[in-house]
Amino acid sequence: MQFQVPQFLDVEDKVIGPLTIKQFLYIAGSVGLGYICSRIPFIGWFLALGCVGLGGALGFYRPNKKPFANMIESAFNYMKNVRRYVWKRSEKTLMPTELNLNNFQTTIKVGSLPIAGTGNKLSDLTWSMDIDTKPKVIEKRGSESAVI
Repeated sequence: MQFQVPQFLDVEDKVIGPLTIKQFLYIAGSVGLGYICSRIPFIGWFLALGCVGLGGALGFYRPNKKPFANMIESAFNYMKNVRRYVWKRSEKTLMPTELNLNNFQTTIKVGSLPIAGTGNKLSDLTWSMDIDTKPKVIEKRGSESAVI
């Protein structure tokens, strides 16, 4: 049974003209807040331009292909969390161990086969294959048999 897999999950639908719902709400909210700020004497126009600029950035600016709202959220989380600065690192002292030569065991070499893990991966793979040491006997149709 075949199932249809949805494609382009990260593309939002354009609902209001060329804007998505989020973009429209960011722009409309920032323009409304900008209008309210513009009614404040002296500093109102600067606040209004800041509000509209923030709304435009929230709606359209995508640093590293992520919404600008994620960057603002990360900035607030960074400022909110406790940061610990370590200036002097304490060094760990290792206890010296004595070398006891009586604990060593002799290595037993079996035949002339190399130990697995001493070469590269290709040689390890070839030695890990099933190798038969017994000679194989192949019988032919006649009475003769061959040893390989």
